[in-house]
Amino acid sequence: MVMWVDAAADPPRCPGSAALGTPVPSSTDGYPNGRGLCMICHRFVEITGAVLAEHRTFDPAETADEYERRREWFNTNGF
Repeated sequence: MVMWVDAAADPPRCPGSAALGTPVPSSTDGYPNGRGLCMICHRFVEITGAVLAEHRTFDPAETADEYERRREWFNTNGF
């Protein structure tokens, strides 16, 4: 059964998937490890060729460590 909220929900694929992407500046420890920044969901995403890999706007498996490191990166580098 499909509920009305499911039918009206945005697809889980981030609209920033397949956007042009370049690796962002790394922290001293290498984070974010050559990934690019998605300007839609503000997550660091693998780059395939010259585009951001397909990804979702939210990752329920994201660890607290990844969240904290991303927060520190934004506080240091801006954007």
